[in-house]
Amino acid sequence: MFFLKRILSVVSLILFGTNGLALATTYTPLISSSMFDGVRTDVNTAAAGIITILMIVVGLGLLVKVFR
Repeated sequence: MFFLKRILSVVSLILFGTNGLALATTYTPLISSSMFDGVRTDVNTAAAGIITILMIVVGLGLLVKVFR
């Protein structure tokens, strides 16, 4: 790994005139966590909807049991 960084530093110094170590160690992620904010919002909305429907069904069941 050290040799690869060294080769990249020499090549970048020749081609771009900059320090190659900065180019060799830069990391850009392909996926970031902010890409999944919409999915998280959808899952939270679906979970809240399921819990709300469950509360309504249980409440109606209790009312039917009480008034029978």
